[in-house]
Amino acid sequence: MTANFRLSAMALALSAAWPALAQQAPATAPASEDESQRVVITANKRAEKQREVAGTVSVISGSDLERRGARDQEDFLKLTPGVQLNRGDPNNNGITIRGLSSQAAPESGGGQQNPSGRYLEDVPLASPIGKGLVADILPFDLDRIEVLRGPQGALFGSGSLGGAVRYLLAKPDPKSFGAAAQVGFTSVSQGKTAGSLYGMVNAPLSDVAALRVVAFDRTSPGYIDNKGTKTKDANEVRQTGGRVLVTVKPLRELTATFVASTQKTKQDDFSYVFGDPKKLEHDNPTLGRGTSQFDFSSLTVDYDLGGAMLTSITGYWKTKTNGVGDDTRLFGTLGLPMALPLVSRVSAGSSDAQSQELRLASKPGGNFSWVAGLFYQTNKGSGSGKQSDPSGAFGVVDLVDLKTKQDASESALFFDGEYSLGGGWSAGLGARAYKTKTSFQQTGTVFGGPSNSPVLAGGDDGTTPKLSVKYRFGDNMWYALASRGYRYGGVNEGPPPTPFKSDSLWNYETGVRLAPAPGVQLDLSAFLLDWTDAQFTYFALNGAVPFSGIGNVGKARSTGLEAALRWRMNPAFDVAASLASIDAKTTQDVKTLAGRAPVTIASGARLPGTAKLQTALQGNYRFSGPLGSAGRFNVTHTHVGDRVIDLTAFYKAPAYEALDLGLSFSKGNWTLAASLTNATDERGIMNIQGTPDGNKNFQQYYLQRPRTLDLSVRYDF
Repeated sequence: MTANFRLSAMALALSAAWPALAQQAPATAPASEDESQRVVITANKRAEKQREVAGTVSVISGSDLERRGARDQEDFLKLTPGVQLNRGDPNNNGITIRGLSSQAAPESGGGQQNPSGRYLEDVPLASPIGKGLVADILPFDLDRIEVLRGPQGALFGSGSLGGAVRYLLAKPDPKSFGAAAQVGFTSVSQGKTAGSLYGMVNAPLSDVAALRVVAFDRTSPGYIDNKGTKTKDANEVRQTGGRVLVTVKPLRELTATFVASTQKTKQDDFSYVFGDPKKLEHDNPTLGRGTSQFDFSSLTVDYDLGGAMLTSITGYWKTKTNGVGDDTRLFGTLGLPMALPLVSRVSAGSSDAQSQELRLASKPGGNFSWVAGLFYQTNKGSGSGKQSDPSGAFGVVDLVDLKTKQDASESALFFDGEYSLGGGWSAGLGARAYKTKTSFQQTGTVFGGPSNSPVLAGGDDGTTPKLSVKYRFGDNMWYALASRGYRYGGVNEGPPPTPFKSDSLWNYETGVRLAPAPGVQLDLSAFLLDWTDAQFTYFALNGAVPFSGIGNVGKARSTGLEAALRWRMNPAFDVAASLASIDAKTTQDVKTLAGRAPVTIASGARLPGTAKLQTALQGNYRFSGPLGSAGRFNVTHTHVGDRVIDLTAFYKAPAYEALDLGLSFSKGNWTLAASLTNATDERGIMNIQGTPDGNKNFQQYYLQRPRTLDLSVRYDF
């Protein structure tokens, strides 16, 4: 497909949308897209109405994700105030919630747990030892995504300092047969066109059992040229996989759901551009290829005890990654005595985890709502990395050849409850008592010399409390919240291996949920995060080459305001707006290296990967389409302010915006949809990978996806 044809197709999709706005709205209004007054969520591990939770939870429905043509985290996280995506290569994105980011760049020399948790159902996906990928789950046939802002240490444990993202799957329906088939085409500005297939079947097996099967094969077309290998549109990504869910209900009181899923990602070249961030190109002498696989299974058993629900969640997941790349240009910036003609990189990693949670939760209703339980998780990880110089200029071919093994475990007891005091007042109290253990061992060579370590063991224990108070008046609510979160410590892989401590923070938050007029909802939240022993990437000179690792720099603080407004003007039209203003800074001096020179970063340095201002504006219009169809049109504008990418502020990313458009028509079992993301084709910089000394000759830019047209046809049986 030529570029001119792609642009014509985009223009056609837009021109089709605007005349429809003038058509008469359907006589029977569709269901409101803002049902948050009635939406029941499980962010506190028990059923609650979304707008009655003491805290901030954003919910994105699976149907809305599919209607928008969402592919990945880049498409849906920008709709959530206070949450930003620091993009990397596939399955290596960094998520920053409320300014909590230890490192924005995807390159790291330490095995560090993410500051924002990610969960599939209630099973934690992020490795506590920083090994392996964190899967960017394809958003097809999801029930919803819940984004929890603020630390979730009381109920979700480690690695949720800034908050957490929960994926909730659509479950088998035992009452009726259903199926869906969807075919789609994606075309990227200055890039290729690719097709995708999705399918779902829901089948009752008996009166007490049901099966749901999902399969997908999606290709994201390439759009970055590799001038070094003379490969056009080299960065194509293909995701294949599926899942099987089985629900059985042999007794009225007993329900069990088994999930088994797999997702494989194949990347043909790196997703960054080099040199001019306005040009979709880089010039590596080799292609940066990689594959990754994420396998997941869980068994959830619920037993109704009458006044409470007993739940057991058994989880297992495993990741495997393999990659090849080129570090010639990186080594050329390190001040070595000679230039190297070629430095290749080969890496591999794996991580697998088993977890078990057993909890007892109250039923909805009553003056006292509570949940209590225990949790245990083990994690094993291994990795290998080799950087080689075929010329042998330093007397060795393998410049760096390291292997690591890491183990970790976490055990915990938790409780969270809320009691109604009468007169609209209620108070909540929760806590999690935890204990962690870690071990680390490294073997290998650096520039021909041994870099081995004994088994280094560590661990931590403590308590993460949570306190809240709420006051309801009519359809409105005020709340105040104090909560604590924590994260594992670990060991750096650089020679010699050095440990770093766990870090923790307190969150102090207050907010209101207002319904000032019919169809209007306004949410306001203010917060202060006080971070202790904050883990950050640092650089140390241990021999010929500076190595990146993780260190505890002391203290940092993030303060901010989040606002969200939704106004349903009439049955056909609604608008929404959100804003997050965040000031995230260190509160004491930080000592590090810039290349080979010591540097002191003064207190007050901005934390990386966080914009001071982030906004999103949305409009949704429902109308009567042609041939008796039901039409929907949506427009979204997002703004992300300027950011620093590292704590030294060597690398800075300017503000960027995106305009997204969507149009769909549904009639009977058919749905035809078109979406145009980044309609203005802006080259927004989402991340930068650089060197310790801020070398301006080495900046690899990760950009927001160029203008992309998605067309899909879906049939529901």
